[in-house]
Amino acid sequence: MAELRLTMTKEARTVLTDLLRLVAPAAARVSVNRASIPSADAEVAGFWTETLSSQAAEEARLLAVAFASAKGDPAVIVLPNEAQAQAFLRALSAVRLALRDLVFADITDARLESAEDLDDDALPTEQRHALACYACFGLLQQSLIAQLCPEAFD
Repeated sequence: MAELRLTMTKEARTVLTDLLRLVAPAAARVSVNRASIPSADAEVAGFWTETLSSQAAEEARLLAVAFASAKGDPAVIVLPNEAQAQAFLRALSAVRLALRDLVFADITDARLESAEDLDDDALPTEQRHALACYACFGLLQQSLIAQLCPEAFD
């Protein structure tokens, strides 16, 4: 079982949940677009595309529901088994990749990963929210990976 403690205000969780609802369809598309889907057989490619898209959409929904229903102070998200933790991790990755491709396409990876280098005041509100989400989800990814595979950060 994995647990994520969200030391953020309810308002911050609401912003993340709202952003997740908006970005979920894009995250599913980005997951499909970034996949190496075999193109030799149109039927197989169609099946892979449909399966990946529906899986990514369901995982993004799981993520939004988890944030919306987190309770306590700090709020805790409990992932009861490794399969759910892996799905949560994939959803975090898909959303971050979607934000990376769609909102921050003009920013280098190195600069985006060290978000403190970005001039927050110069960014529009929507981009600041997206940047906060990107950074937050990166921290959640690290926390989950540390719980699922502690040797990963040795």
